[in-house]
Amino acid sequence: MRIPLILAATSLALSACSPSEKAQTGDGLRSDIPLRTVTYFIKNDSDRAEMDAVCTAWKGSQRPITSWPAVVTENCNNADTARYQLIQKREREKFKKQMGI
Repeated sequence: MRIPLILAATSLALSACSPSEKAQTGDGLRSDIPLRTVTYFIKNDSDRAEMDAVCTAWKGSQRPITSWPAVVTENCNNADTARYQLIQKREREKFKKQMGI
């Protein structure tokens, strides 16, 4: 009596976990972007925002990061690093201003 119930619950849970591979066509996933450095992303806010959108699409695709194109992985890492460096710079300036430096 329990075994059919457990099997039914397990199959229902597994089928709801993620979309099938057939449904993942890759439409909307861009990899036609040039490689950019951290310095470039620090200086170009609009390109960093565009890259963030590309990274969000790749992250939402549920594909393993090891299957991403190298240019996407590198640009996502560089855009994240640039964002964190800008945040740190703003925090440092805020701290200096509060300390009267």
